[in-house]
This record gives sequence, structure tokens and C-alpha cells, in this order.
Amino acid sequence: MKILIAASNMVHINNFHRPYIEEFKARGHSVYIMANGEGADFNIEFEKSTISFKNLKLSYKIRDIIKQERFDIIYLHTTLAAFWVRMALRGVKNRPYVVNTVHGYLFGENSSKVHNTLYLSCEKLLRNQTDEIVVMNKEDYNIAKDNKLCRGNIYFINGMGVNFKDVTEEISMGQKGKISLAFVGEISKRKNQIFLVKSMKQLTSYTLTLVGDGDARDEIEEYIAKEGLSDRVFITGFTKQAYEYVKGCDIYVSASNIEGLPFNIMEAMYLKKPIVASNIKGHCDLLEGGQLFPPNNMEEYVRLVKNTTIGERAYDIERYRLQSTLEENMSIYLSNEKQPSVAK
Repeated sequence: MKILIAASNMVHINNFHRPYIEEFKARGHSVYIMANGEGADFNIEFEKSTISFKNLKLSYKIRDIIKQERFDIIYLHTTLAAFWVRMALRGVKNRPYVVNTVHGYLFGENSSKVHNTLYLSCEKLLRNQTDEIVVMNKEDYNIAKDNKLCRGNIYFINGMGVNFKDVTEEISMGQKGKISLAFVGEISKRKNQIFLVKSMKQLTSYTLTLVGDGDARDEIEEYIAKEGLSDRVFITGFTKQAYEYVKGCDIYVSASNIEGLPFNIMEAMYLKKPIVASNIKGHCDLLEGGQLFPPNNMEEYVRLVKNTTIGERAYDIERYRLQSTLEENMSIYLSNEKQPSVAK
């Protein structure tokens, strides 16, 4: 078959989908990538906004590509690309079969009513351009099922799989007499690192290292300087040693507002770290309730961190290993010999 894999950017493709691309090719399929960045077969410079005039114009370019190339199946990843590719397919006859892999709906129990209504309305608008949905947490499964967000099957998977690495080196982040906290991820409002930084005014016996870079970095650095936290709160910027930072910390923390099934938590689990995380979808699928705090509840977060003892933890992590998920997920992606001709 001729397969198109679409995502908002090549970073996402390279981080999560290379093993799947190679597996599709090994099974004799032709694979093409639509994303923003070097290495894409079709470079679509998506603007980082679901509602965008630029993206609307790009949708006509996407439609022309799909009509010309005559793909058999389109596999969608990331909210942005999934929305605009399906928008491009509206009104297209004999379109390709469309499988939308949801890495975390941008709505749910912990989002505002207005926010949920907007994003859910978008998904309902595009249900006829969605033949199957693949989700990776229970809340998203129920959202897709209850709202009938596709024409066919809804599958639940254990994520895309993590290629866990055994790390011998670690980066020490501790200071004498202080406990080290760490978080790895894009610095953004959605990941909510500002909450972790603000908590450090109460967690005076701790240090915090934010591993990564992103749009919210400047705002957070201004807050760190203003509050005099620069001796205990650190931002690494982009690094290829994220794993080593996780191994070197005493407690792994996350205050994220929205997740699918987060790799960073799974990696911290693999490294047997104590974890304190917000009680959101994805986190609650991975962790026990005692390690979770209500989103943005500073008092409960601080209490949990202070009551967390340092030392190795045992987690059930094997089901999330790439070797376990790849074959299972491929059987879903290629199930029932999906037929483009039924997608009209």
C-alpha cells in the first residue's frame, strides 16, 4: 500500500515513529511523511494554532497533494496535523482510509467547559473523515466512544512504545543538604513548569532542574530571577542527555495539564524513580493514586513531595517497552486489510 504519515513536525516523527516507518517498509509498503521540517516528503509549515488562516490556506495544498498522490491509508499524529489534514479531506470523494492516533485529546475532565466544547466540536465536525481512532489512555477512549468520533473501530494501546536505555552515567543535580527534583519536556503552558517553579518558594530544602526548552522559557526565567530562585532552580535548554538528568535526580515531578501517555513518566518509572505527578489522564493510567495530586493544587503537591522518600521504586513497565508495543500496534494499524474504497 501507499501510506502517508502526517504530524505537525519532524521532531515528533523522529522521536516516536521511526520504528513504525521502518516496519511498514519491511512489510512492503511505501511510506511518505507530511510534516514541518527537514526530512519530510511533503514539508507543510503548520502554524502552531488550530484555528489559523495560514493553516486554512495550507489545507488546500494538502488536499492537492492527497488527490495527486492517491494514498491508500493516512495515519494521523498530533492534534494540529490531524485537524488540518482531515479538514483538507472534507468533500473529497474516494479519499484514503484515515486512522487518527490520539496522543492526548486537548480536552477532558480537567479542562474548562468552553475549551472542551471548542475542541470536541472540532472532532465531531471531522468524524466522517475519521475511519478509525487509536488512543492511549482510558479517558480519551471514553471520550471517543461516548461521542462517536469516528466511523469505525476505536482501539486502546499502551502508547507507541519506549526504547528504554540502560544508563550508567548520571548527572548529579544535588546540593549539599538538598533533595533534587527534575522534569523533562518542552517548556510550555501545557507542561505547566511554572507551577513547579512557584512551589520552590515552599520547598526550600530542594533543587529543581527543568530539562528542555520551549516558548514559556523566558517567562519562567524572569520569574526565577524576580523571586531569587536562581541558586535552586535550573533550566538546561535542549540537551541529548535528558535520560542522564532523570537518572541523577532524587524525585521526578510533573505538573502537566494535558498528556496522552507521557514518555517522560515511563522513562522515570524505568529508572525506578519516586514520582509525584498531577492527576490527569495519562498520569493516572501509569501511576498509583498515592503519587498523584489534583492539578494545580499547590498545597497537596508540596505535601506529597515532602512525604516522598528517596530510593528505588518498582513499577510495571514492560508493557510499554517498544519491543512489546510495536507488533501489537502494527496488527491494529494493518488490521482487516483496510480498504480505501469504503472511505467516501
